[in-house]
Amino acid sequence: MKSIFKFASALAFVLAAGAVLASCEKPAGPDEVPGPANPMTFTVDGTETPVGKAFADTFEEYVLITVTPDTEVESYVDAVTADGVEYLQFMVLPQNLNREIDLVAEPQRIYCKDNESDCTVISPDENLTEGKAVVQYDEETLEVVFKLAIELSDGTVVGVNAGAVMSAPAPEQGSTITVDGTQEPVRGAFYLEDSGNTALYFTSSEVYTFEELQEMALYYFLIMVPDGLMTGEDFDMADLSGEDNVVVMYIDNGNGEPYEANSGDGGASLTFNMQKTSDGTYAASISAAFDGGPEIAVDFDGTCVSVDYVPEEPNEFTYEGTTEAVQSALVDKSDPDIWHVWLSAVGGLEDLSEYEDPYNDAIHITAPAEAFNDGGVGFSTYKEILKFEYAGQTWQWLDDGSAMGSLEVYLEGEQLTVDFTNYDNFSGHYSGTAVIVE
Repeated sequence: MKSIFKFASALAFVLAAGAVLASCEKPAGPDEVPGPANPMTFTVDGTETPVGKAFADTFEEYVLITVTPDTEVESYVDAVTADGVEYLQFMVLPQNLNREIDLVAEPQRIYCKDNESDCTVISPDENLTEGKAVVQYDEETLEVVFKLAIELSDGTVVGVNAGAVMSAPAPEQGSTITVDGTQEPVRGAFYLEDSGNTALYFTSSEVYTFEELQEMALYYFLIMVPDGLMTGEDFDMADLSGEDNVVVMYIDNGNGEPYEANSGDGGASLTFNMQKTSDGTYAASISAAFDGGPEIAVDFDGTCVSVDYVPEEPNEFTYEGTTEAVQSALVDKSDPDIWHVWLSAVGGLEDLSEYEDPYNDAIHITAPAEAFNDGGVGFSTYKEILKFEYAGQTWQWLDDGSAMGSLEVYLEGEQLTVDFTNYDNFSGHYSGTAVIVE
């Protein structure tokens, strides 16, 4: 088989089964629709070859187009998992349907598989010199027409014209954040309201808490404005007085130092329109360009999570990689000096004898009464007393220091909160009511 086209490095990109894929004209101008004229066609430098199969599907927030010279696969999953099948995939957000996209100014996700090379991505950073694409979508019939015209770094010009019917309606348009032309969904949004100011944080990374945003997000964008500017009106940072301090920051956790600007000292051009709606959601339209740094655009309308939000930890324990829910809890305080915490995956246990029954396989934690409501303690804190027992195993202090464990336990009335771990294969958390034995 011969490759569809080759990069400057002479690596083949996609193979057409049994034939060389054909050529198309140079990428279309701004007023033209890109791609070959003939439907279901690949083109490479003057030669046409048929598209074998084309699929249009939803994938997370995107519309996913998959084209392949193969005629046997029955879905995009088959195309990307079957041995020897070559393909090209194009992902587009719903707000970019039915319009021409400049693939250099607005990079999109384009993936491929070629049996003769390691090429898997087409992008301006890798191999794309020019390119235009359009995904035409009919909401009533779910029909899609995908047209692509690109020029690679070695001068090869490639086109695709393929049609398919969506397997499900296209996703609804959602909030987006754009960094230097690359547009992605907003997957994490947070707010802080403090001292007459509102700060909003946005990222494309899938994070659920503010701590995760700071530690795990690839990047995030922050804007803080006085509450008096949260009016839904358009503002330009250059026109604001010194009393209306606005701050913007872009933090790239992977590739560089943060960029920061404010209305007092400059550092960026910024226009924004922000408001908090009556139902507590936020709307924001933001355009920022940092001096010597990235250009950011945010289009957001939805719910933000408080920076103070901490998700409730599930009541469960893990032993040797298996996790089970804690269904019953008991605290035995009958000894004034040494208390016992019992936890079980069996629901409805009420009597101490039920926890002691080996059939119910309960966790047994022994600790001094003074360890309760006193923060975290370890085996070394109470060498003779503190221990964990479960599944015929016991963990407690050893003189050679080979056993480790920590416990944090609080008891207020019948409300028990306990966290424990042996730093190896046994750990758990429970917060809720407990049977109290006195």
